[in-house]
Amino acid sequence: MPGRPRVCLGENMSADGCLPVSRLVTDVDAGLSDGGPLARPPLRASASCVDVVMADPAVEVVVTRLDVGPDIVRASAALLSDAERQRASRFRFDREHRRFVVARARLRQLLGARLDVRPDAVELVYGKRGKPALAGRFADSGLRFNLSHCDDVALYAFSYGREIGVDIEAVRMVPDADVIAAHMFSRGENEVYRTLDPRDKPLGFFNCWTRKEAFIKALGDGLYYPLDRFDVSLAPSEPARILRVENTTGDQCGWTLHRCWPGPGLIGAIVVQQVACESASPVGSARIIGDSLAPWLSSGHDT
Repeated sequence: MPGRPRVCLGENMSADGCLPVSRLVTDVDAGLSDGGPLARPPLRASASCVDVVMADPAVEVVVTRLDVGPDIVRASAALLSDAERQRASRFRFDREHRRFVVARARLRQLLGARLDVRPDAVELVYGKRGKPALAGRFADSGLRFNLSHCDDVALYAFSYGREIGVDIEAVRMVPDADVIAAHMFSRGENEVYRTLDPRDKPLGFFNCWTRKEAFIKALGDGLYYPLDRFDVSLAPSEPARILRVENTTGDQCGWTLHRCWPGPGLIGAIVVQQVACESASPVGSARIIGDSLAPWLSSGHDT
């Protein structure tokens, strides 16, 4: 939007928002490059940018690419736990194996940088619905995180003392999208979706999908949480908002919803838990550094 500042990865974003940029974000923090596989990535980046419409001082968002060469894939694999390597070995296709290995190694780098430890020393645990969290000596650090990837782009979000959830998808035509919306969206969401101009329906569909996915990931319940128990905005002309959670209005539900554009053709959503003293529209500056799993869709991947 005219007059809004460009948000560069590692910089502070003003409460006014950000200037849309069309360039896809490359690896944000230099990653597994010149410093070797165990190098801690710098916390600042140069020219890479990402659009995030939010103003929350407690959230960091990182976008990185997963299409790297075989040397980096091998270095990345060395950072993983035995359980992660076993999981990686179950992927049938090299592309999916590479994406998983690099995404998990990058997560370990980003967490290690924030915890001041080596990436391979980060201890992780998974909730009963699969949400990752820090374990062992890091369990009481207060650092919360979530990740999602779509094809070769990964989105990470970090916050201290607040649960957080993210999702990323490629906006595209989906066969039977109207049928999916009727089954997976709430009644109110589906009514809004059906009124959209046909040209706006793909974006409206994935606005709703990513926002609902990010919310249930923040809760840690995944698709076990009934999707008709809450409403999100989805019309392309409307801001990202949680409208209702069961019988509570969105501005009183304890969560904030933010949208982001991780790259051309991609849409993302970030849901952050509020602290008791906050309003639903936090002010201030946000530090922007910059798998779900429903049978209906196949391009977005988490956990």
